[in-house]
Amino acid sequence: PNLVFENPHPSGWRLSRDRLDEEYEKGNFVVLANGKIQRRKYERDYRGKQTGNVWDDLLPAPPVERIGYPTQKPLTLYERIIKASSNEGDIVLDPFCGCATTLVAAERLGRQWIGIDIWDKAHETVIRRLQDEGLAAPDGDKGGRLFTVGQISYSKTPPVRTDDGEEAVPFLKTKLKVDEPKGEKRTRAEMLEYLLYQNGSRCQGCDREFDDPRYLELDHNTPRSDGGLNHISNRILLCGPCNKLKSNRFTLSGLRRENAKLGYMAK
Repeated sequence: PNLVFENPHPSGWRLSRDRLDEEYEKGNFVVLANGKIQRRKYERDYRGKQTGNVWDDLLPAPPVERIGYPTQKPLTLYERIIKASSNEGDIVLDPFCGCATTLVAAERLGRQWIGIDIWDKAHETVIRRLQDEGLAAPDGDKGGRLFTVGQISYSKTPPVRTDDGEEAVPFLKTKLKVDEPKGEKRTRAEMLEYLLYQNGSRCQGCDREFDDPRYLELDHNTPRSDGGLNHISNRILLCGPCNKLKSNRFTLSGLRRENAKLGYMAK
């Protein structure tokens, strides 16, 4: 009989309706006496032992691999990760490739790779470790190796951005420690008094005027989470709704653009 699968959660099922039907036909879904659906897994459908998230079967990097890097991991660890998450010919990226373990593991497993590091000896280390593994040789000497050193592209120049500077993950912010300017520090009351003298009882986010300055709140232009200062040069006055909308997502100019888009600016 056809079952009516009701969505158990607002975020939806992890499987499409077709896959649900398919899994039910296989017997991987059962309907319990209380009407709830239970998903089951059977040993016959899986080969080998399922890997958990604690790997205690790998030994530290042996002396022959070690280059003196304090955080170096064993090749066996990176090979397991690469095997589990990529196929031959895929590209593996290591943005912190100092001791070259990821790149060596990727080359041994037939993956393409890109390594990035600020350490000035990183490039030399990558070449040396590939040569030690028999995966690279000096130019002109094939020596049975997979490729020559000349086939490895190397650059000290950062690539040109093609995304117009847009952040890939704007919700991840790096907290910057910026020293406050030297000199006498103002209290909150003094900052409020100064900004009211400069701008009047006007919200700098939506340009609304208030007859009572108590409707205005002291905030930061650049959010503290982005390294904004507590200095008066980074302080602004906002009404309650603007302060809530701005949160730690916008600078003042970003808030004003958002208010204009939403139609919240004073006419």
